[in-house]
Amino acid sequence: MTDTSLLFKWLSAACFCLASPLVQGATPIPGLTPVDMRGLWFPKSEAGATQCASYLGRHPVEPESGALVIHERQMVQWVQPGQSTTIFVTDVQPRRRNTWRIQGLVDAPPYEVPKVLETYVFELRQDELHWSSRREDARLSDKVDTSVFSRCGY
Repeated sequence: MTDTSLLFKWLSAACFCLASPLVQGATPIPGLTPVDMRGLWFPKSEAGATQCASYLGRHPVEPESGALVIHERQMVQWVQPGQSTTIFVTDVQPRRRNTWRIQGLVDAPPYEVPKVLETYVFELRQDELHWSSRREDARLSDKVDTSVFSRCGY
């Protein structure tokens, strides 16, 4: 082998070793929600702001109705004490900057029924979280339902 081909092989291997962690870092781990989405969210409204202030002031065990809590692998939407909808995240795909397509198994009252796989789109706009979904019986031409939440706390 010539010196040029050895140098080319060495540079190729070095570039591959340096680029590999960058590609892995940019690829989301399946089932993990983006870090910026995690936390406690209340509906963006005057009532939601009041609920957030109340929650931060007394630190109850459970947030009030309407709150959305996002963890690494699940999202919980509080309906009433002891009754909440849990989405077990199975797949997260980035769509564009601060926008993700998230699939998850939905477990809602009554909890005896089988979990249903649903797909949502989440968009983060500063401290607002836009959660879009289609109704179960909706056609592709139908509008999507979007709920807007405000971050509560950090």
